[in-house]
Amino acid sequence: MKRACLILILLIGCSKSEQKLDGNKIEIDYYERCRLLVLEENIISQDFEFSKVGKEIDEQVVKYLGNIITNKKDTLKIVNSVHYTGTYEDSKRGNGQLYIYNSHNKLKGYYNLGSALAVPTDIENNENVVFNYNNDICNQLTKISLKDSIPNKIFIQCTKEGGDLYNLQKE
Repeated sequence: MKRACLILILLIGCSKSEQKLDGNKIEIDYYERCRLLVLEENIISQDFEFSKVGKEIDEQVVKYLGNIITNKKDTLKIVNSVHYTGTYEDSKRGNGQLYIYNSHNKLKGYYNLGSALAVPTDIENNENVVFNYNNDICNQLTKISLKDSIPNKIFIQCTKEGGDLYNLQKE
């Protein structure tokens, strides 16, 4: 039932929404609105699937991983997202992102992680974002602490020999 309500809400405000921030109107795109809907649901570790109807595949799977309480007692909300695109179902590709919001659901920044397999899997002890690769290519566990600050770069270990470096994109 919740999923049907979420889809209905999404269809009502489908492509663009407006919010007021300090008296100014700002537009929120479809993908950000999907992430905000998941945060509003406040259900940790549940996949929410969104699809745009059209000639090509445009799907998004969003998961709210939980909160991290910083040393300054601020709350960071952690969301992962996988965006699938393609012409045909058997040729679709996924790109992963890690989004960081404050306690008021305002986006602080995000990391473009490339692969759909690269998204974090968990929040550990309200302190660490956990990347647990366990596939044919990568087999390492990486924990990134956000207690002190949001790092400008994160390194995610893939194998014992190496991994990937990702830059923070700020809003």
